[in-house]
Amino acid sequence: MKLEEKDWTIPLIYLFAGIIWIGLSDELLFFLGDEFQLSTNSINTLSQWKGFFYVVLTTFLLYYLIKRKTNSIESVKNDFRRLFRDNPNPMYIFDIKSQSILLANKAASSQYGYSIKEMSYLHLNDLRPASEKTKLQLHLKDLNEEFADSGEWLHQDKFGHYFYVNIYSHKSYYKDRECRIVNAINVNKKVLAELERENFEKALDKAALVSITGINGDIQEVNSEFCRVSGYNKNELIGQPIEILESGYHSPGLWNDMWQKIKTGKIWRADIQNKKKSGDFYWVDIVISPIKNHKGEVYKFMSISYDITEKKNLQLNQQKLLDDFTDYAFQTSHELRGPLTSMMGLTTLFEKHEDPSYLIEKLKATAEQMDVVIRKMNDSLSRTALNLIQEKRDNQSSG
Repeated sequence: MKLEEKDWTIPLIYLFAGIIWIGLSDELLFFLGDEFQLSTNSINTLSQWKGFFYVVLTTFLLYYLIKRKTNSIESVKNDFRRLFRDNPNPMYIFDIKSQSILLANKAASSQYGYSIKEMSYLHLNDLRPASEKTKLQLHLKDLNEEFADSGEWLHQDKFGHYFYVNIYSHKSYYKDRECRIVNAINVNKKVLAELERENFEKALDKAALVSITGINGDIQEVNSEFCRVSGYNKNELIGQPIEILESGYHSPGLWNDMWQKIKTGKIWRADIQNKKKSGDFYWVDIVISPIKNHKGEVYKFMSISYDITEKKNLQLNQQKLLDDFTDYAFQTSHELRGPLTSMMGLTTLFEKHEDPSYLIEKLKATAEQMDVVIRKMNDSLSRTALNLIQEKRDNQSSG
């Protein structure tokens, strides 16, 4: 409901001054007449001058009171102009019925690219892209609160550039018209940062194992990829100690080093072998980052891991192959060379020796020695290589 200002200060002052003057001035006039024994004409003359004096006096009094009231009103207007026009937050006033903008401040002019005069000719729809106009009409239809936080909206400036604003408004009156005063706070950077964060989280959720643990190592949160790789569901992990995933592969010294670093606020990274719910093992490249509160104290940890089981198995198999080839090279250069040298010597003796049967037995024994060495060499190559070849064939057949 519109409030009408009713200030009776000036009329009341004028009324009391008139009553006092009428009551006291006549008494004073009669007193002077009796005291100085004035004639009737003199009393009438004084009465006339009394009226003139009253008019002059009340004129100055009214001028003073009106001037004071005018200055007060002007001061209020100036305060309003300063608080609205010079407010650092973009603000504008719109008529509720016509939805036309009645007034805008400097910050709004700067934000939307229009001059203050140009904004006074705009409609609310002119500040929004076409996709937001239907949403706006539905919102205004149900907007009855005196004070309202309308949330985030997509707006556009004079040049067609889009940006997000948070709209706060409240009911008021301007030039006898029911209106709303609007604060349009630019939150474009915040909204875009949130959208980027959401997209990053979605991408991370698909590619990495993410978990949050408390200061004592109890699991507080895990993502879907963490559950998929570990084989546990979320309810089975929340509240459990992180040690539920330990495989027993690593020494206690590794874990002591980890806790010592992350509890002092340092980031820790390593390749870790974990154990699934099924009992199978898997490898992760894990980065643990401490999270600090407003006091700078570490109160939880975030870990981001990548499944490197296939890569790690390949590295382990490569090491096994390297060990096998080293063993093969040793047998070639040492164990096989001895029997071969003996055979070459026996071949030379065969031509000169009188008993060939003796040499044949020696050759047979040497050949058997070479066979044993060759078998060991084959075993060295086949220990890992044949398994890898078989795995590759199985993968190709299943694919």
